[in-house]
Amino acid sequence: MRKVTLLTICAIISSSFIALQAREPYKPKSEITVRWGWIDTGDWGDWDWNWDDNYPKTPLERYNNGKYYYDDKVYTQAISISYTNEIKRWLALSINGAYSGVLQNERDTNYNNIVSKYRKHRISVFPMVRFTYLNRPMIRLYSAAGLGFGMTSEKWSDNNYKKNKTYIEGQATFFGVSVGRTFFASWELGVGAMGILTMGAGYRF
Repeated sequence: MRKVTLLTICAIISSSFIALQAREPYKPKSEITVRWGWIDTGDWGDWDWNWDDNYPKTPLERYNNGKYYYDDKVYTQAISISYTNEIKRWLALSINGAYSGVLQNERDTNYNNIVSKYRKHRISVFPMVRFTYLNRPMIRLYSAAGLGFGMTSEKWSDNNYKKNKTYIEGQATFFGVSVGRTFFASWELGVGAMGILTMGAGYRF
């Protein structure tokens, strides 16, 4: 009985050792991810049109301004796309593009017609480094950071007002999680061009 038990234990240990030796090394993956992220509109007040600073001051200006009213501002929030390439199980590099915008219409008070359109677009491109501290076939937990180039374009359609600006832009992701093997969903908490809270979907290959 003891010999049978000993042989069984040896067989289990040998099988485990062979299985460990036969285990394939980790194969780095690539990902394409599309995200939508929420941006605090209070922060956007620093870069979109401010009516307090541009409100008419003279009686004639006030009279002319009374002929028009303005729709609510529409914020697209942040829309982004990323291509990520894993170098190791815990390290990956990505290139990211992000867009966000503010849209508003000026209308005629009497006829409700659109007389002018305000548009502001913000576009950025930047690389990121991602650190994955849990990498499993179905779930990944990670953090990331990157810095790059950004540009805004602001204009009114009915006059010559137009303004362009370039600046440094990027994203810091404090915590991110993706769930899925080939097709996956992701959620991230961070700050920057891609938003404070983001949700996305992607394909891993």
